[in-house]
Amino acid sequence: MSDTTDKLEGTKRDAHIVNSAIKRFLAYYVDPAHPLDYAVLVSGPWGSGKTHLIKNFLTGTSAKPLYVSLYGMTSVTQIEDEFYRQLHPVLSHPGMKLAGAVSKGLLKAAFKIDLNSDGKDDGTISPSLPELDLRTGLDDPRGRLLVFDDLERCRIPVSEVLGFVNAYVEHEKLKAIIVANETKVMEGDETYLEIKEKLIGQTLEVLPETQAAFASFLTLISDQRTRDFLEEHADVVLAVHAEGGRGNLRTLKHAMWDFEKLSRHFEKRHWDKSPSMTKALRGVLATSMERRAGKMVEADLERLVGNTFSRIFHKEASAKTTAADEIDDRYKQIDFDDIVISVGVLAGMLFRGDVDGDAIRASLDASSDFLQPEEQPLWHRAHHTFYGDDDEADIVAAQVEHAFASGSVKARGQLMHLFGIRLWFSTLGLIDRNRQQVVDEGLAYIAKLEDAGEIAEIDRSSFDRDNSFFQTRVIDETTPEYRTLADAYSEASNRVLRSKYLTIAHELIRRLPCEPDEVLLDMVVNNVRSAPYFDQPILAALPPEYFVKCVLGWPPKIQSQALNILHGRHELRHGDMLTSERAWVTRVDDLLTAALPAQRPMSRERLRAAIARKLTPLRPTSDTSAVGP
Repeated sequence: MSDTTDKLEGTKRDAHIVNSAIKRFLAYYVDPAHPLDYAVLVSGPWGSGKTHLIKNFLTGTSAKPLYVSLYGMTSVTQIEDEFYRQLHPVLSHPGMKLAGAVSKGLLKAAFKIDLNSDGKDDGTISPSLPELDLRTGLDDPRGRLLVFDDLERCRIPVSEVLGFVNAYVEHEKLKAIIVANETKVMEGDETYLEIKEKLIGQTLEVLPETQAAFASFLTLISDQRTRDFLEEHADVVLAVHAEGGRGNLRTLKHAMWDFEKLSRHFEKRHWDKSPSMTKALRGVLATSMERRAGKMVEADLERLVGNTFSRIFHKEASAKTTAADEIDDRYKQIDFDDIVISVGVLAGMLFRGDVDGDAIRASLDASSDFLQPEEQPLWHRAHHTFYGDDDEADIVAAQVEHAFASGSVKARGQLMHLFGIRLWFSTLGLIDRNRQQVVDEGLAYIAKLEDAGEIAEIDRSSFDRDNSFFQTRVIDETTPEYRTLADAYSEASNRVLRSKYLTIAHELIRRLPCEPDEVLLDMVVNNVRSAPYFDQPILAALPPEYFVKCVLGWPPKIQSQALNILHGRHELRHGDMLTSERAWVTRVDDLLTAALPAQRPMSRERLRAAIARKLTPLRPTSDTSAVGP
């Protein structure tokens, strides 16, 4: 039996023993034969099972509880109202609860109520409401038990809530159980401990009974294959939760659900490789728990999965530990470079709720667990030489040099990975090149691709980064040498784009009369989607005379939209990116103004007003005399 298994078994036993002792003490406390004049605090971290334990205990006791969650309450009056609803069957009827909270102060006159639409009166509310007596309906008033849950989530000052509880405990001789995450209560109120000493006579700390919770959560998994797999690998699930669950059973439940979201799309060929599915299970559980604990944002996930090298180099260079480093250290049993599921699939599910079956299966099929070695891309095999022997590293290094010398690598992502790998191999001495030679050869490689027309145009419709491709960060991404190569490729790509400006501009002009809104979204920053040309002076490639001729020939609404686009592009002044187009806009303004006298009266006035509103404010000088008042 492993140390982890021994620890888990010990934790299970300890939790059961401790929680059983809590129930025994609570049974003693609520017994009317014991006239105790203090409240009991049941504490534990969020999701540790406090509320479940209390509700389970209450079902087996003869005590007459009034249970209230303090979550979000802003005044003790709300607590009294909740007690009142529970004490009076009419007001606690589900029909009344659906109608919203009912305050005693709103009941102005007696009236009859038909709650279930059966034509019969279910009760009468009197305008003369009695004072709140929590002993209502009891033969022995000592049998009344008050339960206050979620104290730390209450918006009433803690001192006021505890004073309210104390009034019932000290003066009415009732018993009270307070359920809270005491650590959070203390963080929110410096006077808590002093007040606690006067009211709370016993504090009980709940331990999460993970194994029992896991068995319960299994029943919530609807996909039979997933449920069977989780049951077969219960030790894996519990071990991951022990490392990162922070005692929160809710995170375990949601992590199991997150795994099911993905696993219901696995095919038989995937399930047949149980060790691979176990790696996927560990990775999904850990990242889900970190996300739900608020300890991981999407950028952390991208640094964590498949990027051990990058993090090691960054840590050595900066002497700083990132959130991804801390997560990696927390889960000793997980290799986040080998969890089968890609970071893109995980990020989509955890941060955007995107569960795409095709993408999930493709992610698995592209992993080293399902690809044959000869099917894996060269950059991927080079990355994994870190885990191989020296002979394998020599073979892969030779393959990298052959691919580079032959010029066979064309795709931007693969090429940028090879640039980073060659810099790394140079540092290690795996190739006979120093780092400056690697840079010089990389620049020559980019120039050759550009001459051959094989530089890829960077997709400007999505957020592009030049240090991460295929959900994997480039090795050596932060070094000046890599930045030189990445910037050189970006500049070459921009030159390719600029060479297409005239063609793109003509296409936009062609589309504008039919798709004015889509053209606007392509050219102006907006909240709908990315605008691929918002910072590219594309229109300056057109002769301004040609653009003005098009405007004058368009219907009034399209004329207006065209000038709106110009105004939207230039009103925010995106640095100097559109400088060359601003002079073009001024020339368009002049040409349109000169064309006004030849227009018919209504068209002339409409166009004059549009020029005044949309173009004249963009002029580099304050001279607006050409347009008139």
